[in-house]
Amino acid sequence: MQRTEDPTSLRLGVDGIYIKRGFFSGCFLPQVAAETGWTKEQFLSYCCAHKAGLAADAWKDPQTEVYLFTAEAFGADFKEL
Repeated sequence: MQRTEDPTSLRLGVDGIYIKRGFFSGCFLPQVAAETGWTKEQFLSYCCAHKAGLAADAWKDPQTEVYLFTAEAFGADFKEL
């Protein structure tokens, strides 16, 4: 996980985000952007508002920490189990 000074540098469908400000924080896995079809700005705003409990535009404030990370998702179809 790496802090970024430019949250819009994230790669949709590749990078997940972790947003933190004070005691508030929220996280979205990379798959969320791909599944919803959100833009970068929507991805960041929804994470702020719906996961971290912050204002939707909090990611634009320099006091808000934004981290990018990658993750691998794997699983099995229920029929395979």
